[in-house]
Amino acid sequence: MTSASERKRNRILDAASELFGNYGYAVSMDAISKLADVSKQTIYAHFKTKDILFETCMKDKCLEYQANEGGLDVTLPIDQVLFQFARGFQEMLLKPGAQQTYRNAVANIETHPEFTETYLEYGPERTTKSLACYLQKKVDDGTIELKLSSEEAAVQLLLMFHGKAVYWNYLGCDIAQSEESKERYLRDCVEMFLAKTLKSC
Repeated sequence: MTSASERKRNRILDAASELFGNYGYAVSMDAISKLADVSKQTIYAHFKTKDILFETCMKDKCLEYQANEGGLDVTLPIDQVLFQFARGFQEMLLKPGAQQTYRNAVANIETHPEFTETYLEYGPERTTKSLACYLQKKVDDGTIELKLSSEEAAVQLLLMFHGKAVYWNYLGCDIAQSEESKERYLRDCVEMFLAKTLKSC
């Protein structure tokens, strides 16, 4: 059973995540306490500083918007796995919450570089490691051959998977790309990668 203290902590996190997501770091602790329906003293009892609260919210959001690492099944055909991963990855990046988390990290890069470090650790670095681990397994079982390290190859793929849909969207421009167009682009990314790495029988 969840304790009263845990329920208050969860209310604080929910309120802070909503307000930080909508307005960024500039949100006041007064606004958070009002939305969470707790006193500021209660907030500080759970989170010693505003920075700690903001960083906790950022970590939680990064974990919430993680790419589907469970879909990297080594027993399935590599083209199928990479395409499904690419589609899920791009869809995740296009969610408003994922975009706002990225913008919050970038907006505070000069004054709070630790926020960017948290974003990198719980967002891009985790996804990169997961994909790199999958690629290394496919190297080890003789499916592909990489000229780059598995981590460098993973970064290369992930940057391609962003595509115009994500890049433009993060700059505030919705290009209204059709699902068919997105799928065609992602399939081509996978095909280009495999054309260079897939080992012939």
